[in-house]
Amino acid sequence: MKVTIKDIARETGLSLATISKYLNNKKIQEKNRLRIEEAIAHLNYKPNRTAQVLRSRRTMTVAILVSDLGNYFWGTIISAVSQFFVNYNYTVITCSYSHDTQIERELLQDLIVRKIDGVIILLANLLDDRYRLLQAENIPVVALDQNPVTAGHPPVDCVVSDNYNGGALLARYLLKKGHQRVHILDPAYYSSPVSERIQGFRDVYEKAGISSITYPEPIVFSTNQNAINEGKRHFRQLMESKESPTVIFFTNYLSALGGLMEAGTSGCSIPGDLSVVTFDDDPLFRSMYPPITSLAQNLSLIGETASRILYRRMQGDYSDFPLTRCVDVSFCERQSVRDLTLDMK
Repeated sequence: MKVTIKDIARETGLSLATISKYLNNKKIQEKNRLRIEEAIAHLNYKPNRTAQVLRSRRTMTVAILVSDLGNYFWGTIISAVSQFFVNYNYTVITCSYSHDTQIERELLQDLIVRKIDGVIILLANLLDDRYRLLQAENIPVVALDQNPVTAGHPPVDCVVSDNYNGGALLARYLLKKGHQRVHILDPAYYSSPVSERIQGFRDVYEKAGISSITYPEPIVFSTNQNAINEGKRHFRQLMESKESPTVIFFTNYLSALGGLMEAGTSGCSIPGDLSVVTFDDDPLFRSMYPPITSLAQNLSLIGETASRILYRRMQGDYSDFPLTRCVDVSFCERQSVRDLTLDMK
């Protein structure tokens, strides 16, 4: 026998009006929300999606727009977003534009035609007119991994990692270990997160009166594979050059992956010949020999935080717009950094 909202009401002791508010994503008391969700799970209630759409005039659909699905980081965030919205009976669709701005524009137009309820954009590099395109249709947007406000875009909600303080934390750690000659791989100044990481790192070294930091030329990545190959190439060039850094700082996951692959094939001993740190963590870095010291982004929390903001906007709450949420990073000390202070004793 099909379960109805009357069964939910009997199970919870709540009124049909309260059950209806919950099913239509309206605000109710937290204790009532928990009781309803327990009853839905217990009774295996399946809401009528068509009826919901007709009542609310919503499509009950949220989109995630991502530059490239090949980056494992996006998968963790997408999973967190999907887990959040399934609790509110939303369908989450993922769209990849493969770093192609024309595909990106076409996807946005398609989402507007579909009357999507909200959009989360990963690696937010949309131009002003594209943000305005969504805003003109009253479609809420939350941007991740880049602050569009600081990047010169129109005001928009965003969720970012604490990139500046993360870079500063790594710098203080390396100074404590006696490292004064640093090579930073992959400035990628087009990316505000990477620029903030480097700025935080440089500020600590400059405050300590140390200026021996070197960079390769700026890199603009078009694909994940290209990013890995560029990491390989720059590491190889560093080994062949006359530079003599004691440590290399990889500013993101993909460049680190390429550089560490090249280190393995070139016979470079880590940390004997060269110490290594990276911004971004990965299970692979933990299983390498030696395991790599890194800063980890809380990707699940980033996805959940973005979802909560987007959900509020879809309910019409713009009381704190535009909102920027900065998520803490975690320092993971492992065995890829040589303690040079021991050599001085």
